[in-house]
Amino acid sequence: MNRLNVIRTGSVLGIVSAVFFLACMAWGLLFSDPVLQELHLNLLRLVYPGFTMSFVGAIIGVIEAFIYGWLFGALFAWLCKVACVEKQ
Repeated sequence: MNRLNVIRTGSVLGIVSAVFFLACMAWGLLFSDPVLQELHLNLLRLVYPGFTMSFVGAIIGVIEAFIYGWLFGALFAWLCKVACVEKQ
């Protein structure tokens, strides 16, 4: 567990977060009930400031999702390097 690379782990989680963001955005478009669709889009706007349902808004959301995922992954890998005890 101590062999986690901070940059690689951050990059992988950043890419996964961006893909999940795109899936959530597509899922929000599939709702047939306008109230549920508006609720879903409002939740995305809350988590990703600057997000709107447009091409530019989607790009902003993907970038923010990647940054959030990268930060979480890098923090996780760094904490593992610091706190995990290696067996001998």
